[in-house]
Amino acid sequence: MVLSQVSIQEEQGRKIIRKKYNSFNSYKWLLFPVFQFFYPFAALPKSRLERELEFLNFNSNIKKPKVYSFDLYNKELNREYIDGQVDYRDGSKLGKLFSNIHKEGYSLGDSKLDNFICNSEGAYVIDSEQAIKTDKKRYKYWDISLLILSAAYYNYSNKTGFKQFLDGFSKEYLYWQDYQKRAVKGLYSLLFLFMPIHQVYSLKCELSKVKTG
Repeated sequence: MVLSQVSIQEEQGRKIIRKKYNSFNSYKWLLFPVFQFFYPFAALPKSRLERELEFLNFNSNIKKPKVYSFDLYNKELNREYIDGQVDYRDGSKLGKLFSNIHKEGYSLGDSKLDNFICNSEGAYVIDSEQAIKTDKKRYKYWDISLLILSAAYYNYSNKTGFKQFLDGFSKEYLYWQDYQKRAVKGLYSLLFLFMPIHQVYSLKCELSKVKTG
């Protein structure tokens, strides 16, 4: 769901990300009730800005950009620019990141791969406007299922790349064994109906794999 307008600007010799929180387009309003079955998504621009502010200002070990300024009236946020790239083949950094996110009691909701940037320091969350503080595990399972589905499409023509992503993520994600037991149950498992058919076998193997060590 692309609901925000993001631009890179330079101020006082540093790059910043300026984000403007937009409203739903008409066709997305039609889909919104469906998404609500899976996760309590926020629709209003102010609500999404407030969620992102709370998450970014939360004091934790989660790697995320610094907030420079914000404007609740105009629904705008200026934050730190994080240099890096989307890493769709090595899931280990994202496994560590999601371990911290879920350990701190947060779920992201919109956990597509392009909402994260990886560099030599690790993986960073760069879009958290649907983040909520919650103790409901099903929202964390949703996070992981959506991330995996996104990785499957990023590696659409590369089954080896998808396998590598799953292997790296599962080794570093602290709650993988719990997720394995529940990945094919509940509403969040319906996401896998949209899995590219040629990637299903790799996912099935990873979910059934017994980790050692």
